[in-house]
Amino acid sequence: RTLHIFILLTFNRKEKVAQIFRKSTMSPKLGPNIGISFALLALSLQCIIIVLFVLYLDYPEYSSKKYIATYAVFQDVNTMVFLGFGFMTTFLKRYARSGIAFTMLLAAFALQWATILESLFFDSKNSKIRINMTSILHADLSVVSALVSMGAILGNTSPIQLLLMAILEVTCFTTNKWLLMYLFQFDRKTSAMHLHLFGAMFGLTASRILYRPGLRKGHEKEGSLPISNLFSMIGTCFLWMFWPSFNAALLDVNSEKAVFNTYYALAACTVATFAISSHIHNEGKIDMSHIRNATLAGGVAVGLSAPLIPSAYIAMIIGFIAGVISTLGMKYLKGRLELYLKLHDTSGILYTHGLPGIMGCIVYVVLLSVPSVSEDLQRVKVSHADYWQTALFVTMTMGSLTGFVTGFILKLNIWKQPSDMKCYDDQIYWEFPHLATII
Repeated sequence: RTLHIFILLTFNRKEKVAQIFRKSTMSPKLGPNIGISFALLALSLQCIIIVLFVLYLDYPEYSSKKYIATYAVFQDVNTMVFLGFGFMTTFLKRYARSGIAFTMLLAAFALQWATILESLFFDSKNSKIRINMTSILHADLSVVSALVSMGAILGNTSPIQLLLMAILEVTCFTTNKWLLMYLFQFDRKTSAMHLHLFGAMFGLTASRILYRPGLRKGHEKEGSLPISNLFSMIGTCFLWMFWPSFNAALLDVNSEKAVFNTYYALAACTVATFAISSHIHNEGKIDMSHIRNATLAGGVAVGLSAPLIPSAYIAMIIGFIAGVISTLGMKYLKGRLELYLKLHDTSGILYTHGLPGIMGCIVYVVLLSVPSVSEDLQRVKVSHADYWQTALFVTMTMGSLTGFVTGFILKLNIWKQPSDMKCYDDQIYWEFPHLATII
């Protein structure tokens, strides 16, 4: 093929060479029809949401001072959603454009759908879609659960599949919050912070159903380059910086304590990750994939208990342990899970969100059992501790079962799934003018 192109260039056949490049970038399975299918689905869904807003939207009376004060926290969470998670997906060397752009697409659609569901499940008395800063924050948290799951199937799914996953997961996550509130007497804020565990279980089970035997030996494009790792670390830094706001976003009391505890948990987690990554490497070098993922585990691990931890040193211990567990998991579990369980996890969400999420639930239960904690914590002990193990089981089961069903739905051929050869490749979805004008 290279010789053919060279001969054509010699005889100044630029149009023929451009045609060869265009053919090489087309997916044999998807072809040009994905544009029609994707456009119809996206436009139809958006029109449905607009109609629902027209029929049921209700703007309540606002207190400008209250909501302007909340706006800064909202923008912190918003930055995490679009910049943090977006840039984190750019580590794949041939999929950076799709990673960051599809994150934006999924988030933009899911936040609208989540706003409707929040009103339907938690403000159904008025039969209206009520918009305020609290409902938008809850919608953003639901979006995060979908972005977590997206990490497990990143690169081997089409944008059509991602949109469908967003609809189903946001619906299931909101249902799970409702169950925790009305069956186990959890408050809405606590139930929302199960997003890491729910998103991880949902994404991993969906990934298991979507497993491709043709990729069991890996894919040449499922790797990183120095520049893609650099951009991905920008996303990690954004998430790291705003995670304290994320954990304190919904709190009315102890929000300051939540910020401090999250901050120091992340700091200790980061030091532990660097140390362990260097220690387990044969040549004592640091693995960028560990730093990209495991440095955030501390923020996940204290997500539930951040406002309850009585001292920063406890948060630091929790963050340190989370960093160690996450780094060791990426090193020793990732390959084995794919080999023996056929569980492919592109972004490593099990180690960034799954294991630290389980650890966070355990930490919360332990704190409820400590007699030296504050009186406020002791008052919630009766309403939470008795049901906590069951609630944890419900969240994991709900995430797994709904992810399982969603995986089968997404596996249908009508959703234009990319072929094995075209996975982790931007060229089947994006226009690259330089390929046609490269001559």
